[in-house]
Amino acid sequence: MTEGPDDPEPSGDPDHSDRPPEEQEPRYHAGENGRRVPRSAWLVLGVAVVVLAAFLIARPYWFGGDTDSLHVPADRHYSKSLAAMGYPDGIRLSDDTPTATFTATLPVDAGPGKTRVQLRGSTQVAENSTVFLTIAVDGTPLLRRSLPTGVNELRETISVPAGAVEDGQVRVRASVDGTLHDGICMPDHSAGMLVTLTPDTLVESALARPVRTVRDAVAVWDEDMTIVLADHGDEWRTAAMQLGVALTQQGHAVSYAGTVPRSGVGDAVIVGPPGALGRLGWNGPGAGDDAIVVGTVGDTAVVAMVAPQAGAIARLVTTPAQASADAVSSDPRAVTSTGIADLANGEVGLASLGADTTEQQIAMVRRWRVSYSTADLPGGRAPDALRVAIQLPASPPDLTWVMNIQLNGKFIDSRTLEHTADPVSIDLPVAEQRLSNSLVIEVQRDRDLAGCDVRVTGYPIQLLDTSSLVMGDSAAAGLAGVPAALASGFAVYVPDTEPEQTDALLTAAVPTLAAFTPAMYTPDVHWGAAPAPDRPFVLLGAARDVGTLAHVQDGRLVAGAGEAALDVTSFAAGVLTQCATGPAGAAGLAVQTVGEPGRLPLPDFGRECAQVAVTGGAFALDRSGAVVGTGTPRTAAPR
Repeated sequence: MTEGPDDPEPSGDPDHSDRPPEEQEPRYHAGENGRRVPRSAWLVLGVAVVVLAAFLIARPYWFGGDTDSLHVPADRHYSKSLAAMGYPDGIRLSDDTPTATFTATLPVDAGPGKTRVQLRGSTQVAENSTVFLTIAVDGTPLLRRSLPTGVNELRETISVPAGAVEDGQVRVRASVDGTLHDGICMPDHSAGMLVTLTPDTLVESALARPVRTVRDAVAVWDEDMTIVLADHGDEWRTAAMQLGVALTQQGHAVSYAGTVPRSGVGDAVIVGPPGALGRLGWNGPGAGDDAIVVGTVGDTAVVAMVAPQAGAIARLVTTPAQASADAVSSDPRAVTSTGIADLANGEVGLASLGADTTEQQIAMVRRWRVSYSTADLPGGRAPDALRVAIQLPASPPDLTWVMNIQLNGKFIDSRTLEHTADPVSIDLPVAEQRLSNSLVIEVQRDRDLAGCDVRVTGYPIQLLDTSSLVMGDSAAAGLAGVPAALASGFAVYVPDTEPEQTDALLTAAVPTLAAFTPAMYTPDVHWGAAPAPDRPFVLLGAARDVGTLAHVQDGRLVAGAGEAALDVTSFAAGVLTQCATGPAGAAGLAVQTVGEPGRLPLPDFGRECAQVAVTGGAFALDRSGAVVGTGTPRTAAPR
């Protein structure tokens, strides 16, 4: 058959077809037609996908994750925030308070590696000021930067040298300094600065291994802690109470529970015999005859007290002696601490009460804050005087140094200081002192010359170690005077608490008990018993033979001798704290809890005889049972 002129000529292309384009097979580049993907290529692709998935799981930060992470598993990531250190509102630095120090304890046996400080917060600097922020660790400056004017976010990451973590503590000192520009003529050269370190500011470290020793487990405890009772026998309830008092005095906020909390697992301490720990999810090695042992709940290290030796254990974990507990278990039998420094002639050194006696810088004003409790002072007495010794620098003849003293927020004295290291004595009125007291020592610089040509200069200044509280024979009145009555030794009595009510009772009562108990003192506890007639006591609850000003009974709060000065419906949940008298005249303290108030803020225990603390408030009663008012008969409308 011959091809006509109108017949299409064959193209010779195998893919050529008279089918519509959408039905034709796809075209290939030269050499591709007929080829298939080799099986080995599919195998290589499969292996690559598996490897990629593995790295996505094991190292997600390689694929756009948090570049600030230390890249270690959770059980090897140490982190301690300001909130966990006891600063729930963070730290604020200003012209009046330019310096703050916080300390994070590290688990040394876990091998802390890369360690750093993460600063979070904000800065406020006046437009015509120059302000510097300095961060030092163990006295070594690691950051000094000029802060921008206006309101700005603060985010800094500071690496900590390896030598600074060898002793298991990272001591961070944050300070600001600055002044108005010299061209601004102002009588006050304050820089107008405010630096806020928010509660999420933290110290973190990458650990070489998980926490597994006693001292490491103690080092990572946060401020909020939970004591879990695995056994409600009297000896274990006693141990839990004594441990809670010691931890509270060291700044922890302690709660009691019957189970390990879901959050803050590592901040729990389980108290009970070894056989009772398993039901709480605790797994650990056998402690043998040791009293304290570290196990795990899940992957988190948790301390268990498996012998009712609370006194020695509490002093072990709250004093430098904890450095000896470098194994998975420990068995302390006796730990004695020196406590506060009792200087010659009945004086208590301010340095032992926490005063900063290192060299400081002063431009306009410098303040030292000192807190003390009469429960910790010799004989439970109130000090009669304050002796202050300050080393002043050489300065121009027209410069005057003025010292002001405040006690519990009241201005009590002011002196002009001479250039001598001899101490200055200031009377402390006993009537103004409470159970817990706060002293502020302020030094101001004043110059006779004035005007815009006066240069603001920083000078060195130091509160000396010889500064002290001078003890006398005075005892405070009311609740503030109870420590003097308990100073010879006391026992705690709990007459009517059922075992299942122990957690609620101790959560509410231990903060008050810790406030009135001298540091390092471990009282005996008697369950189901009334106070002995001839010994000072603390009563948790109510007893028929113990005299108190107020009573909670039959749903009423009644106070007063004879005719009631107060008779109201009782609060649903709260704590009544008052002076008490035993059957033979022994002095003591009565703490009665109502309902389940939880952990309440402590009121200021002063000259009053009774304090009522409830959620959201507190009020005091005088010796007649009357409610202590504000001293103002009426309140004027705001203008």
